[in-house]
Amino acid sequence: MLLKRVWIEQSGTEGFDPYQDSTDVIVETYDGQTWLAHFVTIPFLQRQMYVSREVAEDEAQLLPVRFISMETPHVIVENLLAETVEDTIENLITLGTFESVFTPCMPLDLLTEDDMALSQ
Repeated sequence: MLLKRVWIEQSGTEGFDPYQDSTDVIVETYDGQTWLAHFVTIPFLQRQMYVSREVAEDEAQLLPVRFISMETPHVIVENLLAETVEDTIENLITLGTFESVFTPCMPLDLLTEDDMALSQ
């Protein structure tokens, strides 16, 4: 699999922090396939765990514990810098696990800037 382009979505109203946030990553290959995966940092997961505890404290039926449950695959990385994301993708391809983490998505030529704010 040869990569043509990699986009790291930088969304959020408070600014994107590559050391604290999460992002969608879109990969386009030279054979025209487009793939999507969600990348997260450990601080992002920790914040989500604290939020789950806060929610549980407000609900009488829930026990106040920190946890996170992920139904879709996530790639957990040290940071979301382009070099880290691209190297991680290359490693996933080399290890043969790319297709178990990334899911096929709409071809990029069908996406518009209004559909998704992407950075290269």
